[in-house]
Amino acid sequence: MAQLDAWSRIAAGAVTVVGLTAVWLAVVTSLPTQEELAGNALRPVRVATAASPVRAEPSLDLSIPGVVSSVPSAAQPAAPAPSEPSGEFRRGAPMVDARAAQITRLKCEAEIEQICPEGMDGGGFRCVERRMKDLPPSCQGMVRERFVKWKEDRNRTLVACRDDVRRLCATMRPGDGRVMQCLQDHAQDVSDGCYQTLPKGVLLFRQQ
Repeated sequence: MAQLDAWSRIAAGAVTVVGLTAVWLAVVTSLPTQEELAGNALRPVRVATAASPVRAEPSLDLSIPGVVSSVPSAAQPAAPAPSEPSGEFRRGAPMVDARAAQITRLKCEAEIEQICPEGMDGGGFRCVERRMKDLPPSCQGMVRERFVKWKEDRNRTLVACRDDVRRLCATMRPGDGRVMQCLQDHAQDVSDGCYQTLPKGVLLFRQQ
């Protein structure tokens, strides 16, 4: 009996050793190799890097409570730049200047008629020239410009109407615009070249 018990214990120990050996071999064969461990260690990092979304850094709130900031934030669009004046507005400036010049001219003509009822037609130029100092400075400048233009027109008319003066105004004594007035009085009888140079402010049309 003692010998049978000894063999039983030996058999049980052998079975135990064989079982432990089988378990150890199973554990060893199931463990991954060094290359697999290195690949598995790097793969999650790449996947996490590709899958993780890029998040914008939160902006700092630098506003002060109770104070309105004039600096636009990134989310708030900047105010549009002021637009240039439209074409109609730019074109309106010369119209305003023309109206102002017209008003000034009308006022000066009224001032001239007060001191020289004949105005600046014919012999009225002599009166205006003598009373120049009685006019406002702005009107004096306008009168000087009119004098220059009047002398240029007169010289051109006298040259173009030389034959008409000899024919129609031979007895007229020069001076104080008498010759020019004579030509205007005979506007229906002067030559075409002479008529074209006569002041159109007095003679608006010529009857045929």
